[in-house]
Amino acid sequence: MIEDLIGGTLPFLPSKETLAAKKKLSLLRKQEWFKSAYSTEIIYNTRVKEFIVNFDVESLLDDNNEVRLFRQRLDELLKNEQLS
Repeated sequence: MIEDLIGGTLPFLPSKETLAAKKKLSLLRKQEWFKSAYSTEIIYNTRVKEFIVNFDVESLLDDNNEVRLFRQRLDELLKNEQLS
């Protein structure tokens, strides 16, 4: 019975990737450039989440060149995913 309970709740526990994506998206949403350029719908796209998880967002925000590169790559991904 306990095994059934545990097995039934495991699919609802967030993965490490989901937790990392939430943390990084939270940091990005605090940035004016992100809020003004990107809609909230993009965060529901799996490929966008994977893309964001693979960036070191904390250090990215300290470097304007990295922000520019991140935005270019994100814009390209959104175009490919037909989200822009």
